[in-house]
Amino acid sequence: MLPETGLLTRPLGDVLGALASQHELVGGGGAAAALAAAVAAALTAKVARASRTSWIEAGGAIAHAEALRIQTQALIDRDAKAYRAASAVLLDGERSARRGVVSSAAEEISPRERERLVDEVLTQAADLAIAIADAANEIVALAADVARHCQRTLKPDALMAVALAEAAVNGAARFVDASRVLAAGDQRRERARELASAAAAVREAACRPSGRPM
Repeated sequence: MLPETGLLTRPLGDVLGALASQHELVGGGGAAAALAAAVAAALTAKVARASRTSWIEAGGAIAHAEALRIQTQALIDRDAKAYRAASAVLLDGERSARRGVVSSAAEEISPRERERLVDEVLTQAADLAIAIADAANEIVALAADVARHCQRTLKPDALMAVALAEAAVNGAARFVDASRVLAAGDQRRERARELASAAAAVREAACRPSGRPM
């Protein structure tokens, strides 16, 4: 299971190993989307910092990007923690069933209650995915704005941030759309689709040739 210290306190190589593991980080897609969003926000801040001499509003963009980086970093571990909770409930039931016995913990949780707890945690995970998509969509817009105003030589880096953030929006939105605990008409599904569509529109506009040489 994922250590209680979470992902953010671990070296990057360990984080990637956790995402690649079949056992350590169950349901790592949300954490991966939040990580992509945080990287995009960091890259956006970097480009804005490098453009301060030529862009009067760079300071505001830097502050906004850093706030979004901190927000999405927090969502990495919040998402991992939600899946850790769901996994703990599921594993307890599976182990008891395989052994043909009821553990002390399982005695306190009936199969129906266990299912309710799992649904509750998965609903929380869907809410977290919406939060990730919301923040990532904001990063898409900010990175696109930075791309319009940054030094020309740095525009490819800003567009990379746009692409990474859009990927985070799409990943989180797909998670919400595939959730088994949300009803077909749940507003969170529609919100996820709207965010994905908005991010795509911003990315397309940002990547459209401006006619100016790089």
